[in-house]
Amino acid sequence: MNTIPLWKVKRELARVLKQLFWKWPSLIIPFLFNRLYYDLVLARNIVVAEGEQLITPKIAIYLIFPVKGVLKSHVRALEYMIENGYAPVVVSNITLQFEDRQLLKKKCWKLIERPNFGYDFGGYRDGFLHIKKYLKDIDRLVLLNDSVWFPLPGSKNWLQSVEELAVDYAGAVSNYGIDRHPQHRFQDINWIYSTSHNNFHYCSFALAISPSVFRSKSFERFWRKFRLTNDKTRTVRRGEIGLSKWVISRGFTHAQTFDIQNIDRELSDLPEAELREVLLNLIIPEDPALSAIKSELLAASTSVDRTTVEKFILTVIARQGAGYVMSMFAIQRMGFAFLKKSPVWLNRDASNITVEIAKQLKGKFGGEILSEIQALRAERKIKQGAVG
Repeated sequence: MNTIPLWKVKRELARVLKQLFWKWPSLIIPFLFNRLYYDLVLARNIVVAEGEQLITPKIAIYLIFPVKGVLKSHVRALEYMIENGYAPVVVSNITLQFEDRQLLKKKCWKLIERPNFGYDFGGYRDGFLHIKKYLKDIDRLVLLNDSVWFPLPGSKNWLQSVEELAVDYAGAVSNYGIDRHPQHRFQDINWIYSTSHNNFHYCSFALAISPSVFRSKSFERFWRKFRLTNDKTRTVRRGEIGLSKWVISRGFTHAQTFDIQNIDRELSDLPEAELREVLLNLIIPEDPALSAIKSELLAASTSVDRTTVEKFILTVIARQGAGYVMSMFAIQRMGFAFLKKSPVWLNRDASNITVEIAKQLKGKFGGEILSEIQALRAERKIKQGAVG
């Protein structure tokens, strides 16, 4: 057996310690002081205005980032909340133009403009801390953001659906209740989806919370002590994953309206032609290896057995999340009310599929969603064609 010389061990150990020495300030200092800096300095720039809507027993915190101005989809989402008895609290992660501010005031109870720090959980935090004094009189709290188009025309009423679930904490869909299976070994995947998985979380674009959760002192402490960061990965870990783990570890009941725990059985029950349609319409935003395998399976057409197709679809869900991957399936078969925006610019094939989904949405609002997609594509110079 070959042994590693002691001098090499010492050299590598010294190299690792040196890297840690130089990197730890960039990791530890933000961890310790970001929230303090935000609360003592940046939070001074928060502007709160009263809207024209009245408070109701149900509040929706709606986070927006309208870099191109307030869109028709923003207005429609707010009107939907009001129609369902919610008092919207709009939190903007950008300073608004005068016209947009006046428009939003007509459609909300409170309007909060804040520094763009901490992504969606930074905005949710400011929204929650601002309304916490009203929580003793509130029956339902919902967190929503504009990373999705919502509510889609013809979809189920999500706000009613989460109330019918009768749980303490509900999401539209979840991610990572299973290991991110290796792409090249997709045929080996064994679908066992569990809320106890280390990275399991309910997606933060739509969360519904009951009084048993939001009136608890520990829930307030979660938000007060939440460590803000402009690192997206850390925000997901501390926010989406952290909040889901907080809920589950305290024994609160929880569920999702698009439950993917048994998605393997649903796929196996599909007729052959419909399974191929699912494969064709898989949205794969940022995984070139998975995109290449998808192209190979589509090119092979009917010569590929259905088990291979099912295993591949499950692997894509495991790696990318059903909220992205299964959009067409969820919308058409389950009345899913949400369509993620980021695939429009992350990948050409994903963008093209999102366009096809939007073309099937009916009514005036369907046309408005399609127009917003086309504007995003033009801005990002996404052209019709194959994956690129």
